Amino acid sequence: MGVRIWAHEVLRVLGDRLINNDDRMWMLNALKDTVRGSFGGNFDTIFSHLDIDKNGKVETLDELRGLIFGDVLTPFGMAERPYEEIIDRDKLQSCCEEALNTYNMMTEKPMDLVLFSFALEHLVRISRILKQPSGHAMLVGVGGSGRQSLTRLASKMGDNEVYQVEIKKNYRM
Repeated sequence: MGVRIWAHEVLRVLGDRLINNDDRMWMLNALKDTVRGSFGGNFDTIFSHLDIDKNGKVETLDELRGLIFGDVLTPFGMAERPYEEIIDRDKLQSCCEEALNTYNMMTEKPMDLVLFSFALEHLVRISRILKQPSGHAMLVGVGGSGRQSLTRLASKMGDNEVYQVEIKKNYRM
């Protein structure tokens, strides 16, 4: 498990900043080499649960996307929230949908979100970032892609309060 959480953090800290698939494949190969060399482990054995096509190897970026750690499986409001590997995608889906339903019951502005696979991955990433001291992120995308809504949901799931600066014509102290 230690190697898997290390690989996850490498992917979040470095891999999320890569801009094309060639660089991401380089990262996957570098991870394999490091697990083999520095940790003395077999990458394909350690990450066998990510093997989508069951060929005994983790060799695609889609397979590597399945490596997710987070604390979102614990309902918000709980004091103890373990940071754990999320293997069961259905459980992740149901926990996040339950959190969204709870959020919608508690707010004056409910969100009508579809939590598809990429949205869930981004939600977990945003939650991870917000948990860090002075955690911050720049979410880039086209309008209406759900960045703001996922950030609001992730903030609520982490028991954080959301404040939004409104742009006005005359700013003053």
